[in-house]
Amino acid sequence: MGVQKFLDDIPLLLYLLLTTALMVAFIEIGFRVAKNDQGKSNKAQIAQVRAIMGASLGLLAFMLAFSFSKAQSHYEARIDAYILEISAIDAAYRGADLLEERQRASAKTLLRQFVQLRRDTSSAVDSDELEEVIEMVREAERIHDKLWMVADSAMSSPGDSIDDSIFVNAILGMIKANDERLQATLFNRIPPVIWLTLILMSCLSMIVMGYQARLTGTRSVIATWTLAFAFAVVMTLVTDLDRPRMSLFEMNESLMIELQNRINEDASPAIESEPG
Repeated sequence: MGVQKFLDDIPLLLYLLLTTALMVAFIEIGFRVAKNDQGKSNKAQIAQVRAIMGASLGLLAFMLAFSFSKAQSHYEARIDAYILEISAIDAAYRGADLLEERQRASAKTLLRQFVQLRRDTSSAVDSDELEEVIEMVREAERIHDKLWMVADSAMSSPGDSIDDSIFVNAILGMIKANDERLQATLFNRIPPVIWLTLILMSCLSMIVMGYQARLTGTRSVIATWTLAFAFAVVMTLVTDLDRPRMSLFEMNESLMIELQNRINEDASPAIESEPG
């Protein structure tokens, strides 16, 4: 968790610049190590170092591809959990129509509060207000408890048990969807050992590259910075995809907004019908 928290706290642009500088620095280290080597390089040594450089860069590219694939799957899991939760909320709201009037009004009010809370949570996440996000997550759990009390009351009261069970199952699905979303957002992360391995392999590969450049006696500044920047960009994308609060990739909130508008419109006739 320490490595993940450290990476999460670094602004994305700063992360890109630091990673690029780190790559270039280790290329320079490899170049200077070879420069201090008193032995004269020969074709066999150059060929050997070139083969090692090719293998290390290939292995680094494989690790980057693996890490990107894992981060992409975590991003897709967050989207799937988000859509599943919207569907579960919609099903619960529709299922509330099957309850008796008092329970129906209570359930729909709680569901409207929950949707608004979800919107507020997304805004707090975008603003990086961690304490507010934690409190909103707890408030969401309290609303779940209240909804479950309504469901339990509906099952205990006389009436159509089949209709009541539909609402109960919808609430259970809503709670499950919320748990899956929290799991996908907070706990589906690339393990720290993979991050450490990726950073170590990047540094070693850059050292070998700088060493090889010195042995051949040629070094291009443009090629050095371009390669370092290319690897840094990919690592930055992987980092952003793996973060709970992404900068380059955003969750589309239009489905939640549409759901909120629909259930708020459903409440309007009831409000207008109340005696002034």
